[in-house]
Amino acid sequence: MPVMKGDSRNSYPFETKRDAVKAHLEGGMTSSEAMRTYDIKSKSAFFRWCATYRNEGEDSLKPRKRGRPPKNQ
Repeated sequence: MPVMKGDSRNSYPFETKRDAVKAHLEGGMTSSEAMRTYDIKSKSAFFRWCATYRNEGEDSLKPRKRGRPPKNQ
């Protein structure tokens, strides 16, 4: 049976992202320590969160609606 394309993706709650990024950027933890503490598997995702947090603030880590917006009638 083939593996479906999104089965291996992890999604992390906003609080986990925020706490891990703050621990690294403001708390003095190394990126490896923060990722291990908060059980984050993807290094690239973690560094992307750090970059968006620096550029856009805490709200940038909140989930957004995805996909095409509904058609107005």
